[in-house]
Amino acid sequence: MRRFKFTLESVLTVRKKALEDARIKLASITGIFNQQQEILKEMQTALENIRNDSEKYLFEETFNPCIVSNYNAFSNKIVQDITTQKLIIEKTKVDLIKQQEITKQAYIQVKSLEKLKEKQKAQYDKEVLQEEFKLIDDIVNSRRTIA
Repeated sequence: MRRFKFTLESVLTVRKKALEDARIKLASITGIFNQQQEILKEMQTALENIRNDSEKYLFEETFNPCIVSNYNAFSNKIVQDITTQKLIIEKTKVDLIKQQEITKQAYIQVKSLEKLKEKQKAQYDKEVLQEEFKLIDDIVNSRRTIA
């Protein structure tokens, strides 16, 4: 009796590998995106702390315009860095969405081949069952003719 052999098994293997690669890349991009979000939160916290320190220094009795100017310049630099970080996050978000779509397509391709394999396996099982019934019927009929 012949064994079941899925003719597109090599294609299925390649697509499974592509899906796994896409998932790994998606996980990597998601990790990078999360790191960038954390960096942005840290920058915003640092900006808030600098502004609070600057306000405290403004109301102290030992007022020095040079120090206030330095606080202001540093807070402006952090604001620029925050803007740059937001742009980086937006670019990463676009990459993340693209990779999600690639992963989704790879998943659909694998699932469609797996469904085809299941259908062919069910058809094979049905044919094997019919052959077995036919064989049993032939054995029963041959015994009847002998007896």
